[in-house]
Amino acid sequence: MVTLALALALVPASPAMAAMSRTLVMARATTWADAVIPYSQIGWADLDGTIVTSPSAGWRRDCSGMVSMAWNLPRPGASTRTLAGYAERIEKEALQPGDMMLKEGSHALIFGGWVDDSRAEYWAYEMSSSTSQRTDPPDGTVRRRTPYPFWSNDVGYLPYRLKGITGSIDYTPYVTAVEGLNRYATSVAASRQAFADGSASTVVLASGENWPDALGAAALAGAVQGPVLLTRPGSIPAEVQAEIRRLGASEVIIVGGPGAISADVENALTAVVGSTAADPPPAMRIGGSDRYETSRMIAAEVARRTAEGARAADRTVFIATGTSFPDALAASPIAYAHVRPIVLTPPDVLGADARSSLEGLEATSAVVLGGPAAVSADVEAALAEMLGDAGVRRLSGFDRYRTALAIARYGIDECGLTYGGLALANGTGFPDALAGGVMAGQLGTPLLLTPAERLNGHVADLLSANRVAVGHVRCLGGTAAIGTVARETVALMLQ
Repeated sequence: MVTLALALALVPASPAMAAMSRTLVMARATTWADAVIPYSQIGWADLDGTIVTSPSAGWRRDCSGMVSMAWNLPRPGASTRTLAGYAERIEKEALQPGDMMLKEGSHALIFGGWVDDSRAEYWAYEMSSSTSQRTDPPDGTVRRRTPYPFWSNDVGYLPYRLKGITGSIDYTPYVTAVEGLNRYATSVAASRQAFADGSASTVVLASGENWPDALGAAALAGAVQGPVLLTRPGSIPAEVQAEIRRLGASEVIIVGGPGAISADVENALTAVVGSTAADPPPAMRIGGSDRYETSRMIAAEVARRTAEGARAADRTVFIATGTSFPDALAASPIAYAHVRPIVLTPPDVLGADARSSLEGLEATSAVVLGGPAAVSADVEAALAEMLGDAGVRRLSGFDRYRTALAIARYGIDECGLTYGGLALANGTGFPDALAGGVMAGQLGTPLLLTPAERLNGHVADLLSANRVAVGHVRCLGGTAAIGTVARETVALMLQ
């Protein structure tokens, strides 16, 4: 039997049995990785990963057998000495999911995409007999992060592409696109996701050109159970007007002063919501002299609305820096779902407006968003003086992406959110996440951040570990915001 298997492995290479797409190659590789098939050079498994007793019924349960199965080569598979005959050499820069890393005569694996922009690590789908990198189970099929070109910087590993492979990864079964032609239309798309079959009597309107005034908008939207929509400074985009009418809103709350959203926009809202002279004004404005005063005013309005019984609110507040947006936006789903104000402060000192907000809200606890570079230890100490040490905690990570992950896990573990259909936004741009965070909060799921070009590796880890619970990801914005490669990696992590 051993002689037969080895002889078949050394059969000269010939074209693949049928044209293969990258989507199909990766689906087959994922099936075997999930099956955790034990390694064997003299055993075989079929496409589903079931162990079979004949080489005519399956592929060898070794590294080249797995690549042969993924590429749909003749059973029981080529060897590491013959796989190259089915492929063509490519450069590192050309690698795409479904290609192969091969050290001739030694080991082969399916390349599953880069972990991040550095291209220092990739996702390897492989059958391995090694226990050096993975000990539970001791060997077999696996999907794992792998340094390029391979462990121990083994330069003998080279990239190859199956001859005749077609297409790219079809990510559409795993990605729900929440996007429009521009940021204003994307905010409408988020509103339609959140309020698909319902209505909202009140809409929060924020500037699509600037972010400071709008960082606290999520809690206000939660208090009135309505979306955040974006507008140009001098005019309301037609699609935003149409969405306000679709929702049947009778009130619009503008966040930001006239410098952010002009009086012309405020005046135009009368026609949009259908107000008459006998009706109350269709719009109210919340805008202070700076972002910190505006934050305080928004928190006060949240308190007023909840006191009137619109929605219950807890007495915890988020504390975020007023000098950048990612941490506050990552917390916006929780701010919406729990009507929890996001209070802005200067990084190095607890601002007077923030103090006033905490006192006015009668806050009993505070969650600091971001590391000490975003909100300093002095601010944390000042909060502890007001609320007690037990009343203050910090959610942070090495960068904005890992801080968003820390906030998401807090939302899952302690705030009732679930991973299902979670939202994903560009971590370097604010507009999509302003509206998308509220959408996520309405749908009860967190908001994660990623660079545009490639899916953040830590986000990929989370998706892979929770793929059944996640199911699909709502990507906010078009492919300029979250690129095709990032979406493909989402699909690979979830399939």
